[in-house]
Amino acid sequence: MHFSAGYKVVYYFIVLLAFLLGGTLQFLFGLSNTVLTFLICALLFSIYILYALLKGRIVMTKVVIWGSIYLALIIVMGLVKQLHPVYWIAYSIFPLLPLAIYLVYFINQKEGYVSFRSMFLLFYSIAVIQLPVLLIQKNFYNLLIGLNRSGQKIEWYDFMYGTLFIKSDHSLGILLLLIIATMIFRRDLIRKWIPWVNLSIIYLGVTLFLTESNISKLVFLIILATVFVVPIYHRYKGTFVFKAAVGFLVGALIAVGVLMRNSDLVQRKLGGTIERQFSIEQAQRFYDLGTAKRFQVIMVAVSNMETKWFGDGPYSYFDIRTGEFRQTRHFSQLIWSYYDLGLVGLIVVLIFIFCLAKQFQIDRGIPFLFLFLIFILYSFYTTILSDVAILLAAFSLLGKTPGNFQGEQIALTKTD
Repeated sequence: MHFSAGYKVVYYFIVLLAFLLGGTLQFLFGLSNTVLTFLICALLFSIYILYALLKGRIVMTKVVIWGSIYLALIIVMGLVKQLHPVYWIAYSIFPLLPLAIYLVYFINQKEGYVSFRSMFLLFYSIAVIQLPVLLIQKNFYNLLIGLNRSGQKIEWYDFMYGTLFIKSDHSLGILLLLIIATMIFRRDLIRKWIPWVNLSIIYLGVTLFLTESNISKLVFLIILATVFVVPIYHRYKGTFVFKAAVGFLVGALIAVGVLMRNSDLVQRKLGGTIERQFSIEQAQRFYDLGTAKRFQVIMVAVSNMETKWFGDGPYSYFDIRTGEFRQTRHFSQLIWSYYDLGLVGLIVVLIFIFCLAKQFQIDRGIPFLFLFLIFILYSFYTTILSDVAILLAAFSLLGKTPGNFQGEQIALTKTD
C-alpha cells in the first residue's frame, strides 16, 4: 500500500471514530474517552513517524517547540511532585494530541493527500445528520439512558452530544460553527459543491441552537452580525449618521444592561444579583463550598491566594484516577493549567494555543484576533487541547489549503 493510501485510511478512520462511532462505543460498551483519545493520538503519531522516516526529515516549527516545552514541563512537574506516573502520563495528552493532529495536518498541507473539498463535504455530511440525532436524544432520554454502560452519570443536558463523544456539547457546537462559517465566508467556493447554501446555514443554525453549548450560540450570533455589520461599516464608517447610530446603540445596550442587572431573569441565570456574584466575599464563600463558577474561581485565585508559579502538579485540580474534583467541578484548560502547572505553565499553554491558531488560514489583524479569543474562550469552558473533534475539525476546515505548501513558512530539519 502506498503511503498516500495509508494516510487516507487512517484519516477517515479517525474521523469516523471521533465524529460518528466514539460516543456510541462509550455509551453502549463503556470505552473510556481517555483510552480512545490516546488510541487516536498513537495512530496520528504513527503516520507522522512513518512519513518522517520515508522522507528523512522531521518537522521543527514553533508549534513543535512550544508543544515540547509544554510536555517537558508536565514531566518535570510530575517528577518533582513525586506523583504517580499515571497522572503526568495522562496529562501529557494536552500537548501530544494537538501536536499529533498538527503534524498530520502538516503532511497533508504539504502533500495534498486529502483535498479540502473532500474534508469539507465529509464534515458537512456529519453536521447534517446531527439534527435528527439530537431530536432523538432530546425526546427519548428517559428511554435511552437505561442503555448507558459508560460508567458516567449522564444528565439530560449532557445527553445532547449528537454522534460525537459523550458530553461533547462544545465540540459539536464548534463543528457546526466551523461548517457555517465556511459556508458564509467562502460562499463562492462552497456553492460549487453543495446546493442551497442559505438553506443549509439555516438548518445547521437550528441544529446549533438545539445543543447545550451556549458559547457556540453566542459566537454564531456574532458571526451573523458581522455579515451585516462589516459591509455597512466599510461603506458608512466616515459619516455622521453612522457614528451617531453606533453611539446610540452602545448607549442603549449600556442602559438595558443597567436596568436589567437585578431583574429576575438575570438573577435566575446567574444565581443572584450581579453585585453578589462579583463580590470577592461571595466568591470565596462559594469556592469553599465547592460551588463557585469559573470566573469566581479566578477571582479567588487572584485575590485571596498566593501566586502559584509552578502549580501543584498534573491533575491536582481534577483527580483522573478517582474522577473527583479537588476544587470546584469545572472542566477548563486555563483553570486547570494554572492550578496544575502554575502561572508559568499557563503562559506556556497560552503561547502554545497562539502558535496553533497561527496555522489557520485566516487574515491577520482583527479576524485572527477574533479567532484567537474564541479559542481562549472555549479553553476557559472546556479542556480544548484534549478534544479530538475540536482540533481535527479546526485543522481540517481552517487549515491552509492542502497541496499549496509554501516551504519558507515551515522549517524542516533533515534527520541525517
